[in-house]
Amino acid sequence: MLQCLVTGEYGPYEPIHPKIKGVNGAQSSGASIVSFNAPAFCSYDKEQNANAPVGKYASFAYTAALNHLLADKNYVQHIGDTTVVFWADGAEPQYRALSLAAFFGNSESSGFTDEQLQSAVARLAKGLPVKELDVEADRTFYILGLSPNASRLSVRFFLKGSFGSFMKNVNDHHERMRIDRPSFDKFEIVPLWKLLSETVNQNSRDKSASPILSGAVARAIFSGGPYPASLIESVMIRIRAEHDVSRIKAAIIKAYYLKNQNQGCPKEVLTVSLNESSTNTAYNLGRLFSVYEAVQQKANPGINTTIRDKYFSSAAATPATIFPVLDNLCQKHLRKIDEGSRVYYGRQIGDIKNRFGEELPLRLSLPQQGSFNLGYYHQTQKRFTKKEEN
Repeated sequence: MLQCLVTGEYGPYEPIHPKIKGVNGAQSSGASIVSFNAPAFCSYDKEQNANAPVGKYASFAYTAALNHLLADKNYVQHIGDTTVVFWADGAEPQYRALSLAAFFGNSESSGFTDEQLQSAVARLAKGLPVKELDVEADRTFYILGLSPNASRLSVRFFLKGSFGSFMKNVNDHHERMRIDRPSFDKFEIVPLWKLLSETVNQNSRDKSASPILSGAVARAIFSGGPYPASLIESVMIRIRAEHDVSRIKAAIIKAYYLKNQNQGCPKEVLTVSLNESSTNTAYNLGRLFSVYEAVQQKANPGINTTIRDKYFSSAAATPATIFPVLDNLCQKHLRKIDEGSRVYYGRQIGDIKNRFGEELPLRLSLPQQGSFNLGYYHQTQKRFTKKEEN
């Protein structure tokens, strides 16, 4: 007779727990969360699951409930190698449907319009109920992430809190990710899978994000904790390789440094749209690079290889070495365009240069490169927005 670690009651324990099925990457026949099958664990005459005794009823109850949740594929999500299930006290389906749309961006399959979803999340984030959906903010909610681990399962994360608190954390994440976007970008709210896809090379055979990174990012979003450092490192690697700052990459940089504050990427550059009054040197160098690129494209319409392809990464890392070269190229390009455009771009360049000193930094740190990338993205996006308005 042993004391059950779940219920606290004394009685017979379950030596071998029932298998959990439906976890992506695990054995198709099922795997166990609790399992001891090596001689090293058989000390003090404790064999099999006597090392962590769970009563027969508790063992049956948790495995039956978990298998039931995993069997409903409509509410099972995969983040890297992590299989995620979620449920509310009382198991009402509307909580799972709303969380599926808010957490993973599956609003269409969940039956919600974007307006309904945004309104519901905003109300729940403030601790208010959504009566039309019969959803309460104070209802206890659970999120479980399971990953395969040899013949067993490992719990990547297990979070418990009120439904409203989870919605607040997710809503805060979406607010941090908010940034000006091109008209062709259909993702007003960036789903988790799309965010993670920006950390990998889309031309590679394996386009899946790192399992460890995926689990850490999901846990950070759901719990409201800081983003993992590997997120910004992965995004910056992709920017250096691709010589481009997409909307989602810029949003990730903005969100990361809003949550994980760093003086190299201050709040004045972490804005939704262009901050023309910022005096941050790295940010304005990024803006200047965007203007130089615009001048080159104006002077050479339809050019295949721009200064972005040749100099972007090195300009962001070692501006003192590269920007004199870019200045010289820009002067040559300015002589090729009409007088009106020459005056227009000359004023822009002069205004941006007045916002930082004549002595350029030899090197920019990773956070400063984040400021550079945001300056480039904001200035470029404003340029394209003006074209669309015209």
